[in-house]
Amino acid sequence: MTTSGRGTTEITQDIQSALRDTEIVTGLCHAFVHHTSASLIICENADADVRVDLESFMQKIVPDGDPLFIHTSDGEA
Repeated sequence: MTTSGRGTTEITQDIQSALRDTEIVTGLCHAFVHHTSASLIICENADADVRVDLESFMQKIVPDGDPLFIHTSDGEA
């Protein structure tokens, strides 16, 4: 999957589709997010505003261009 930068991406359907294509009935699903600055958040997603709130909160505590952070290879400095 390709994303367009900072933000949250809903992957539930992708995971469900991948699992549906197997014959596994019971087990664990490990989702690997292949990126140096990515995170996996698990929530019930009952209200889309939760993702907006999370993105707003993260932007507030880690704003783009904050001189505290030297890792800039994934986006604007």
